[in-house]
Amino acid sequence: MTRRVRVLACGSFHGGDDAAALKAVQLLPAAALASASVEEVLQLSAEQLLGDAPGTVRIVVDCVHGVAPGEIVELPLADLPAMERRLGTASTHALGAGQAVALAAAFGGVRAEDRFFGIGGASYAQGDALSPAVAAGLPALAGAIARGIR
Repeated sequence: MTRRVRVLACGSFHGGDDAAALKAVQLLPAAALASASVEEVLQLSAEQLLGDAPGTVRIVVDCVHGVAPGEIVELPLADLPAMERRLGTASTHALGAGQAVALAAAFGGVRAEDRFFGIGGASYAQGDALSPAVAAGLPALAGAIARGIR
């Protein structure tokens, strides 16, 4: 059976460092792009993690508030809610990514092989460019995502 990989890149191109995930997936090598479907999502919802065929690996990519700007975060997706609680982060969305993952997990929608890749952000103001630390970290984030796809 061929392994199916879905990459869910969260963010907005117009919100400063919130664009990091979207820009990182644009840096993925052709081999990684050929092995995965990449979806740009404004924000992660539990529904996006439910209903995939068995064996589908989901990789969620997002900017992270509460870690050093440009720092790469890699962890099992199931650990995202605990990381958000530990960092004391709050989302500007109605339901943060960690809360969406927790809700999906309650319905059996999060698997051991699902991964989260993030990068610490500094500024999320509408119209801002990426902060220098995040821009410098994008190649490392793209490399981590590509390894996760393999």
